[in-house]
Amino acid sequence: MHTENANSQNAFDLVQSQDFIANVAAILMPAISEAVNDAVNKAVTLATSPTMSKQDFASANRISLSVLEKWIANGVVLLAPTPSFTYTQNRTNRKTGEVVETTMTKHGNPLINVAAWREKNRQQAIKCRYIKP
Repeated sequence: MHTENANSQNAFDLVQSQDFIANVAAILMPAISEAVNDAVNKAVTLATSPTMSKQDFASANRISLSVLEKWIANGVVLLAPTPSFTYTQNRTNRKTGEVVETTMTKHGNPLINVAAWREKNRQQAIKCRYIKP
């Protein structure tokens, strides 16, 4: 009894039904379309952008963030210049009660200079003895 199916119909007959396949495709198509569009947009952005964040660069090159930090420290990867701005703030000294004006510099998020990375890789490929121009 344990080897018999509750449904006497073959399981593969149901899957081969054209209506079943059409319904499944109609249900899944919006989600698949959205996922593919997001993936294509991200790929185009990463391939054409002159700069990118550390996280995006690490994931695009399949390296860890610690390896990326070592590359930055050793000059393998260059950081892009990011805008910085200064602002002043008036603070009251707790002990003396005097108002002190403090000037601070805030830097933007560090970005990887991907254009320099691509050019460096291109120059290495040109100098490679296994690749003939």
